[in-house]
Amino acid sequence: MAPQQLVGALFPATSPYSEPAVAGLAQAISRMEQIDAYAETHEPRGQHDGVACFSTLYHAVLCRVWEGIHLGSFRSPEFVSELTVVLANRYLSALRANVLAAPMVPDAWSALFDRRADAHVTQVQFAAAGINAQVNFDLPIAIVDTCTRLECSPCSAAVLSACHELTRIFAEEMQAVRTQFQHRWERLIDPSVLARVTAKINDWTVIADRAIAWEAALRLWELRAGRSNEVAFIDRLDTIAGGLSRGVLIPVL
Repeated sequence: MAPQQLVGALFPATSPYSEPAVAGLAQAISRMEQIDAYAETHEPRGQHDGVACFSTLYHAVLCRVWEGIHLGSFRSPEFVSELTVVLANRYLSALRANVLAAPMVPDAWSALFDRRADAHVTQVQFAAAGINAQVNFDLPIAIVDTCTRLECSPCSAAVLSACHELTRIFAEEMQAVRTQFQHRWERLIDPSVLARVTAKINDWTVIADRAIAWEAALRLWELRAGRSNEVAFIDRLDTIAGGLSRGVLIPVL
């Protein structure tokens, strides 16, 4: 049930990678369509490009959130909508920095951007690396930023529910990518190679731990409430997520 005006959205003549932050969920969905379409037509690996792979999955996640809000599926639709946009803008900010100011890209995201054209890395790996960056690095910060904007506490049941609902959608869409990967490749590559890849998929699909993300958000909230220096804590989250992504993106083919 994606918004009707977004169907068949055209990408701009210039790269959408450097476009500014989005203002709402509908605009976030449109931006993912533009990024995906641009990457597929302009990047060397086309639809197999790392950014294209993750943006395709992310588009599906955002459409699921859009549907859930309009169907009344969420306990706190206002918070879910705001959190989703804040989270999407963190990915877009990293992508924009990769074009305009590469040293400013968080390590969690540079791992994906640096390997996006590697022909020996699979689509499911790129998707998993993107989810890892979103959940293990961006999500704790996005939760705190959203709570600050909406003047609520991350300790509330409504916020916890929103976090779980969003990460559940990520997990389900990742499982869909996994299933498609296995069906597509089982007749195309050596069974021993496929077995090695699928043996690793379980690691890739559970790498984004929502419990850890939630605990990190609570700790960051404490630091911000106490006016403590949160930079070192965020840097540590980034370093951990970056290391995990690089482990996910080790070539397997």
